[in-house]
Amino acid sequence: MRRIVPKYAAAMALMGLGPVVLAQPGPPSDQAFLRNEGQWPAEVLYRSRSEGANVSLLRTGLSFSTAFPLAEADEGDPEKQGYLVWNLDLGDAGPGTRITSDTGVPSVHSFLRGPDARGYIVHPQQVSRITYHAVQPGVDVVLYHQGDGVKYDHRVHAGTDPASVRCHYRGIKELRIDAEGHLLVRTGLGVHRQHAPVSWQVVAGERRPVQVDYVLHGDSTYGFRVQGAYDPDADLIIDPLFDLLWASYTGATGGSNNINYCFANAMDPQGNVYLTGMVDSSFPTTPGSYSGPGNVVPEVFVAKFSSDGSTMLYSTYLPGNSSEFGTSIAVDALGRAYVTGKVDLNITNMTTYPSTANAYQPVHALGPDAMLTVLDPTGSSLVYSSFLGGDSPEDGFGIALGPPGIAYVTGTTSFIGFPEVNATAYPHGGRDIYVTKFDIDQSGPASVVYSLRVGSVGDQCQVHGISVDAAGNAYVTGGISSNSGALSFPVTPGAYSSTYTSGQDGLCALLFKVGNTLPASIDYATFLGPGMGGGVDVDPLSGEAYVTGRTRTFAFPTTAGALQPVHGADMFGNANNDAFVMKLDATGSSLLYSTFLGGPKEDEGTDIVVNAQGEAYVTGLAHVDFPTSAGAYQETVASLLSSDIFVVHLNADGSAYGCGGSTLFGGSADEYYGNFYDYLAPSIDLLEGTGSGDVVSLSATTHSQDLPTTPGVYQPVKVNGIADQPFFLKLGCEQLNAPPNASFNTLVEPDCTGGLVQLFNTSAADTSWQWTFPGGQPASSTDQDPGPVQYAMGGQYTITLIVCNAFGCDTVQQTISVDPEPQLPVDLGPDTTLCAGDQLLLGPVPSSGSIAWTLNETIAQGSGTTLVVMESGSYSVQVTDSSGCMGSDTVVVLFTGVEAVVQSAVNDGVCAGGTWTFQAADGATAYEWSFGDGNTATGPSVAHQYSTTGTYQVQLVVSEGLCSDTVLLEVEGIPGPGSNDVDVVFPNVFSPNGDGINDVFTALGSPGDLACFTLHIYDRWGLQLFEGSGAGAPWDGRSQSGGAVPDGVYYYVAEVGARVQRGTVHVLR
Repeated sequence: MRRIVPKYAAAMALMGLGPVVLAQPGPPSDQAFLRNEGQWPAEVLYRSRSEGANVSLLRTGLSFSTAFPLAEADEGDPEKQGYLVWNLDLGDAGPGTRITSDTGVPSVHSFLRGPDARGYIVHPQQVSRITYHAVQPGVDVVLYHQGDGVKYDHRVHAGTDPASVRCHYRGIKELRIDAEGHLLVRTGLGVHRQHAPVSWQVVAGERRPVQVDYVLHGDSTYGFRVQGAYDPDADLIIDPLFDLLWASYTGATGGSNNINYCFANAMDPQGNVYLTGMVDSSFPTTPGSYSGPGNVVPEVFVAKFSSDGSTMLYSTYLPGNSSEFGTSIAVDALGRAYVTGKVDLNITNMTTYPSTANAYQPVHALGPDAMLTVLDPTGSSLVYSSFLGGDSPEDGFGIALGPPGIAYVTGTTSFIGFPEVNATAYPHGGRDIYVTKFDIDQSGPASVVYSLRVGSVGDQCQVHGISVDAAGNAYVTGGISSNSGALSFPVTPGAYSSTYTSGQDGLCALLFKVGNTLPASIDYATFLGPGMGGGVDVDPLSGEAYVTGRTRTFAFPTTAGALQPVHGADMFGNANNDAFVMKLDATGSSLLYSTFLGGPKEDEGTDIVVNAQGEAYVTGLAHVDFPTSAGAYQETVASLLSSDIFVVHLNADGSAYGCGGSTLFGGSADEYYGNFYDYLAPSIDLLEGTGSGDVVSLSATTHSQDLPTTPGVYQPVKVNGIADQPFFLKLGCEQLNAPPNASFNTLVEPDCTGGLVQLFNTSAADTSWQWTFPGGQPASSTDQDPGPVQYAMGGQYTITLIVCNAFGCDTVQQTISVDPEPQLPVDLGPDTTLCAGDQLLLGPVPSSGSIAWTLNETIAQGSGTTLVVMESGSYSVQVTDSSGCMGSDTVVVLFTGVEAVVQSAVNDGVCAGGTWTFQAADGATAYEWSFGDGNTATGPSVAHQYSTTGTYQVQLVVSEGLCSDTVLLEVEGIPGPGSNDVDVVFPNVFSPNGDGINDVFTALGSPGDLACFTLHIYDRWGLQLFEGSGAGAPWDGRSQSGGAVPDGVYYYVAEVGARVQRGTVHVLR
C-alpha cells in the first residue's frame, strides 16, 4: 500500500480549479472521504485529508495540496498564504471512468453559505473506500484510509501485463527510487515516501507472494516490474497488507475505579461479532435481551454487533449476585453464543447466576466454579447453562465447538471434587487442567460426554487455549511450573519434547491432544519450551497444531529459515518476553516451524487462528520496536511507554509474512487484558474470504481515548475517560475483495393475472443475502439464489438486494414491469368445413389444470387435451390451470350434406326402343353416371339404351366441392326392336270353335317381339275385319262388328317392329 504522507499545514487547492476551491469552508474528514453533494465545484468528487495534506478525488485521479505562509504573512492569515499543489493521474482515468464507493453514512459536516437555507448542504455522506474501475484495461485502483493517511492499492486482473501500469505525477520536482525500493516524491516543500510494494497472487486457492518493484518511466511517471515467478492467468494484488476495516469502542461507562474488560470475541458466518468479558460499570444492553442492568459487582456481558460494526444487535448481562467473568466465547452455525468463564460465590457462599433445568450441574459447588452458558440466536433466552466444578476453585479459560450443540471447555481446577466422566485417570497436582465435552442437546448428566483432568503431582498447571479438529479431537495449550521437572505429567512416547525446561521463565509451555473416543484419553502430550502457551488452533483436516505464547528464554527452540529465529533483547542484552509461534505435525512428534515475534521490550502472543492455506494469524501485546511490515497500518506503537496490540500474518511455513504482514493497533495509552486476572487478550477470530480475502476480528481492553476508530461504527468515541473500555475491530488482509458488489438479473414470465419472476444473482464477493420483493410472494428471501417470485397482478415492482461479507455490504435495486398475458394460449384453429363421414381432431390444448369441451355451448364433450369431431356444430373448450388462469376458444365445424340418390329409373320398353331414363336428386354440383356396359354420362338426368340383353350395375357419383357420394342401382337391359331384331312366325290355320284349342290366330315368338306386334285381318274383298297390337295381337275369328266370320281363307298384314309381314290364314271350324 502506498501511503500519501505530506506533513504540512492543511489547506485545499486543486490544480486546474483555481482559488474558488480554496475559499470553500468545511474541512474534510480525517478518516473518510467526504462526498461532494454541491458544496464544491463539480470537478471534485470527494475530499479527504492525509497527514497534513488535503486530498481531492477527481475523475483523473488525486490532487494534493498544502499551504505555507508567505514571508510577509501573519500566521493563520489565509489571504497571505502560498499553496503547493501536485496531482497524481491514475493510468488513463478520465470522464468515462466508473468510480464506485462503499455504502456511506451521514457526516458531521455541514456547509451553510449565505442567508438562503435552500443552498445549505447538511451532513453530506462520507465513505471509507473508493474504487476507480479500469483506469487502464484490466487495472483497478482502490483508495482508503490507513491511520492518518490515504492509501491506494492496484489490482491487475488476469491477462493484463503489470508492466503496462502507469501513474503520472504533475507538479512535483523529482521522482526517484531509493536503495530500499521505496518511491520518493519530491515537491517544493519536501520529500514524500511511498513504501516498496508488497504483492500477491492467489493460485489454486493458495496465496503466493510475487516480487514487484517500482520502475520509472521518465521524470514523473512510475509503474511496476514483476521479478521472478508470476502467473499471468491470476489477478495480481499490489500492496495488500492489513487494512483496518473498522474499529469501535463498546460504550461501557464508569470511572477509573471501575473494571471493564473484554476477554474474547467470535464471528458467525455472516461476519457479525460477538464479545464477552466482565464489567462492574454500566454496559449498554438492548431491549428484549436476556437480562437488563447487572449488579455493582463484576458481571458477565455478551454482546453481538453487526458485520460492519455499526449496530449493536443484542447485548445482555448474565447476572448473579456474585462476581462473574466471561472469558471465552464461540458461535455455532445456528447463531447461538457459547460462553465460558468463572462464577464466584458471594460472602454468603451463594450465587444467583442462572442455570437451566437441562444443566449437567444446576447448582454451584464450593468455591469458584467454571460455567458454560449458551444464548439463543436473539440473545433473549438461555438454551443451556451449567456450572462445572467441585469443592475447590475452577476457572473456564477456553471454549471450542464441534457440530451444533457440541462444546469443549477447558480450564483449571484444584484439589478434590472436580467431576471426571468417561475419561482415563491421570496424575493430579496443586492445579490441574481439565477438558470437558458437552452435548447441550442432552439433559442433566447425559449432557457431559466426557470430562478429563490432567496435571503433575505437586506442580502447578495453567491453560489458555483450546481448538478442535474435524474429527472431534481437542488440542490444549498452556504451561506448567514445577520444582521437580514435572516428572509425572503424562508426556507421551515419541513426543516432540519430553523434557521439562523452564529457562528464564520459571515454567514450561505444553500442548496435548485429547482423542474423540471413550473413555477419553490423551493421544499425545509434549512440552514446547520455556514459557507459556497462550493460544492454539488446528488445521481441521490435517491435525497440525499451531501454538502461540510468550517466552523470555533466548534458547527457546526455533527452526531454520524462520521469520525471526533470534529472540529480541533490550539494549543491555537482557531478554524480555517475546511472542512465539510454533507448528507441530499431527502426531505431536515433530516441530514443523518455530519463530519468535518480538522486539526488545515485553511482547506476548495471546491468540492464534489458521486459514485453509495453513497461514497463521497471530495477535498479542507489543511494546516499542515490535517488528512490523513496511507500509503497515500502524508501524510503531502510539506511545513509547504503552502497549498496543499486534497482528501478524505468517505464511504457511513460518518463513515470512503473509499478505497481511505485521501491524500494530492502538492509542496513546495501554491496550491490554487486565491487570488483575490471567485471562488473556487480545482475542482473534477468522472469517475466510473467497480464497484471497481473509478478515480477522480482534477485541481487547484499552485506556486510550484516541484509538483510530472509524466513521459510522457503533461507538466511535470513548465515553469513560481514561478508565477501562472494551473495544473491537476488524482487519482485512486483501481488501480489494470487499465490500461486495451487488448485482442481479431478472427474467419475467407473464401469466394471465401477473407474472413469475426468475432471479439470477450475479453479485461478487458476497457471503450473505437479503432480498425484498414488495408485492411478491414470497416477500423476502435470504437465499443466495432465491426461487421464482410470483406477482399476482401486473404493474411495476422494485426488487432490492443487499449483499454482505465480512468487509461490509452493498445494495442494488431493480424495477421490473410485469405485463400479464390476457389468457392461457388456447387455439383451436379457424372454422372448418368437412365432408360428411370425415372426422376432425381439435387440439391439443395446454394440459395443466382442468379442461372442458362443449358442443353448441351446452352439450359436454369431454375433458381431454384433444377432441374428435364427426358432426357439425360450434365446439368450445375452456382450460383452467393450477393457478386459476383460464383460456378458451371456439371453432365452427360444418360437415357438408351431399348424398348420391337416384330418384327414378324408368325403361320405356322394347317397343319404344328399350331406353332407360335415370333421374338423380338435387343438391350436388356434379353428377357422373356409369351404366355398367362401359358407357358413362353426366348430369342429374340421363338416358341410356342397352344394346344387349342382360343385368347391369348403374353407378352414380355426385360431388359438392371436395365432398362426394356414390350409389349403385341394378337394371335389366332390353334392346329395342329393329328390322333384323324381331323373330316371329304365324300359323296358317286356326279353328275358333270355342273348344279352347287353337281358338285364336296370333304370332308366335319372344315376349319382347310380341310386345311390339300389330296385326290387321282382311277378307278377300279387302275389308278390314280386325286390328290389334301387343302380346301377339290375337284374332278370335270375328269381324269388327263382333260376328263370326265364315270359314274360309283370310288375309293378314302384321307389323313387327320395323318389319311388315303378309300372309293368309284359313278359318276352319
